[in-house]
Amino acid sequence: MKHHLCNLLFILCVLYIAKQSKCYKILAIVPTPSYSHQMSYQRLWLELHKRGHEVVLVTWHPIPNIKSPNFTQIDISQSYGSISSLDFVQMRFKGKRWLDIVEEEMFTVTEVVAELLLNSTELRKLYAPESNATFDVYLTEFLCTPSTYAFAHRFNVPMIGLSSFGLIAINEHALGGFVLPSHEYTWEMEDNTGTNLPFLKRLRNFVNMWHNVYYIYHKLIPKQQTLAEKYFGPVPPLQDLLKNVSLLFVNQADVMTPARPKLANVITFTSSHIDKTPKPLPKDLHAFLNDTTNGFIYFSLGSNVRSASLPLEIQRLFCDVFAKLPYKVVWKFEEELPGKPDNVYIGKWLPQQTILAHPNIKLYIYQGGLQSSEEAVHYGVPVLGFAIFGDQFYQVARMEALGIGKCLEITTLKKDELENAITELITNKQYKERILYIRNVVQDIPYDQVENLAWWTEYVVRTKGAPHLRSSLAFQPWYQRCDMDIVAFLTITSFLIVFTTFRLIAKIVVYIYKKIKLTEKQKIS
Repeated sequence: MKHHLCNLLFILCVLYIAKQSKCYKILAIVPTPSYSHQMSYQRLWLELHKRGHEVVLVTWHPIPNIKSPNFTQIDISQSYGSISSLDFVQMRFKGKRWLDIVEEEMFTVTEVVAELLLNSTELRKLYAPESNATFDVYLTEFLCTPSTYAFAHRFNVPMIGLSSFGLIAINEHALGGFVLPSHEYTWEMEDNTGTNLPFLKRLRNFVNMWHNVYYIYHKLIPKQQTLAEKYFGPVPPLQDLLKNVSLLFVNQADVMTPARPKLANVITFTSSHIDKTPKPLPKDLHAFLNDTTNGFIYFSLGSNVRSASLPLEIQRLFCDVFAKLPYKVVWKFEEELPGKPDNVYIGKWLPQQTILAHPNIKLYIYQGGLQSSEEAVHYGVPVLGFAIFGDQFYQVARMEALGIGKCLEITTLKKDELENAITELITNKQYKERILYIRNVVQDIPYDQVENLAWWTEYVVRTKGAPHLRSSLAFQPWYQRCDMDIVAFLTITSFLIVFTTFRLIAKIVVYIYKKIKLTEKQKIS
């Protein structure tokens, strides 16, 4: 009897565990052909697979060494050439602003990327009308390829949006959030944001931002709608699919982000891409870094910006300053570097996290990418930022505001300016102390952030899309959302009351004046 009771309890426990760990089918698409956009979510895909879910991942950067029938990767890396052809350094030195780049270059690129993705042979088999594939939830990047939202309609599943940095204004607006053109968080305005800006600057930000939002609504989305219907057939308006998103997973640490109102269905996280155990250094680089008494500086402009594209006079300026320093320098440089100083090591691609984790590092010179900023904070390395495009301006300004680095303007850089900044950041211990404090704040979280994202993914399936978390403002006309019709009514009403009052007063004054004049005439006569 006792034996049968034990067996019964064991079976009940197994059934309970099986019920609690129900397996879901998950489709994930990250269409942007940029390494930094892919790496932020790789641990999430692995965590979901670890929990027993079946994952189909569409990516340009497949995760290596995964052999499992429940983890399928569709490689779309052929789209990488579309963005690698853009020379952001050249655009920067020509003075182009990000919103101009978006309208002139990025929308065309994203259309090409979306076309390549939707036309992928493996992917077309997956979403073909005769396909038997089914899913429980769909995760996709929320940036400039809204045609991918059509997968949520095709498989009739809730959608979770992904962003490897702060939300763009169009998504904030479509989901019922606040578009604040001059707020520091609004990275599309680059270095034009700040507190207590003068009226004309805020006016310019307002016009530029809402022009961009209008352009996306009336130019980008209609083109993407046509593209989606080319491959899927009739599709509901992409804007409606966007508004009905269940959750958004946004890569940002609260302490590294200027505070602002946040939507209820936004789940933030940070530093998920950082390796628990950094990879070993190449032998020659290991010897170069260990053979130093004063430490070294690491210099990289990231994966989308080439140091070799810098004007020759700027390259020469860096070389001249580096040659005078008592530190060694590791520089991610994609070509041969004529006149390279003896204390400089160059490499086309470098193990960045391993370098930042090295005990001899003193300073990180970078372009201001969010993932690079997260790595700098994680490894406690002060930064010197040279923003090139996009959110990098906002990021380097934030690092300076936090007291963990400095930012300089690369297009007008002077030798003494660069040398003084490097010396200040390395010799002033306050920067190191401050970044260690910020690191502690970032890591002071009572749960594993990737496991938290996985839980929320499962939650969306369990609650059939978590509709209770969506902002109702997303479904209101813009004038009702901001009460602009009420403001207009009160303004007109106030004007009419004031106008009528002044007119009445004027008539009374004129009437009294005439009466006085008439009385005076009668007295004289």
